[in-house]
Amino acid sequence: MAKTIRYGYIFEQTEKAFSQGKKLIIHKGGTGSGKTYDLMLFLVVFVAMRQKGKVITVVSESKPHLDIGAIRIAQKILMDLGLSDQVVFNSTRAIFTFPTQSVIEFFSADRIEKALGARRYMLYGNEINTLKFDVWDELARRSEFVIGDFNPTAEFWLEKFLAYYGEHVIIKSNYLNNPFLPEEERKRIELRANLDANFKRTHVDVEYGSLEGLIFDNWKQVDEMPKDLDWELRGMDFGFTNDPTALVRVGFKDGELWLDEEEYSTGLLASDIARLLGKLGLTSQDEVIADNKPETIFELRRAGYNVKAAYKPAGSIVAGIDSMKRYRLNVTKRSLNLIRELRNYMWKLDSSGKALNEPIDKFNHAIDAVRYAVMAKTLGRKRMVRVGRV
Repeated sequence: MAKTIRYGYIFEQTEKAFSQGKKLIIHKGGTGSGKTYDLMLFLVVFVAMRQKGKVITVVSESKPHLDIGAIRIAQKILMDLGLSDQVVFNSTRAIFTFPTQSVIEFFSADRIEKALGARRYMLYGNEINTLKFDVWDELARRSEFVIGDFNPTAEFWLEKFLAYYGEHVIIKSNYLNNPFLPEEERKRIELRANLDANFKRTHVDVEYGSLEGLIFDNWKQVDEMPKDLDWELRGMDFGFTNDPTALVRVGFKDGELWLDEEEYSTGLLASDIARLLGKLGLTSQDEVIADNKPETIFELRRAGYNVKAAYKPAGSIVAGIDSMKRYRLNVTKRSLNLIRELRNYMWKLDSSGKALNEPIDKFNHAIDAVRYAVMAKTLGRKRMVRVGRV
């Protein structure tokens, strides 16, 4: 038997606009507003379960982003509604087939060729600001109805697209529009907004932010790490309760850095990290350059892993950033947290908006892990072994 499920402001506004015949609905929303959940709920219960034989396409920047985002949310919605047994999910093709014979299909922007020429009833673009204009425009022109969402971190091609498309509705939302947001997450958003004017402008006021002061712009996403790296090692930044422990595999080839996020989790003890390193197949021959926490490093070394403390004198943060900026960064598409950090790691700004030579201590856990590894190679092995040794 089908169950009921709660829905929020974004679902209500989308249903209202759709029922009024709006062909293009754009959601401009801050973090925590519940955009992805409410829009997937709308696609499932208001379109796929009600209308026969419709094709609904969901597109986002990468398959890993879809897997932990829209696809996972769709599966949870179906489970909560008691519909999992009625809807067939082909995990290989990433397609949900409903009793109405309507389908929801998922495509990543880097594997979109098969979807470009096809026509569809409805298109949903998740975080359209991460998509190329030509790809989005091509998909939208072959769709009867179009829905898109984005965080307004910086201006992009939206105004150009809206000028081409014509009539549309833009729905703004922030975390206050989401009654189901956990209280802890609500507090974190408000704390950050009080400390970071650009964050407040983007995620609370829901106005376009500024990328002034963005530290890294010399990176791109890649499918996987190359097989024949010139050198490789791991970088690790320890966390625990609120901050994650980040482990990144760092490689070098053809004058460029290659980065692959292997872990990004809170609450990890030294014993948990040791088990993780074992699952990854690391041995005493595999070098890991870690945050300088002697007790944790001692436990990991006692467990048989080649973990060494990073050299962290005064000025090492900026020096490490400079070392990273000498190279193009190739980041695997599955490195979702590292990608998020690269998009948000900023220099502090002075009162006139000019970037200072000091980074904001946010969005930097995976980046710190990379920095430790790169600095180890820059400073040389001998120095790294001596400083912070346990």
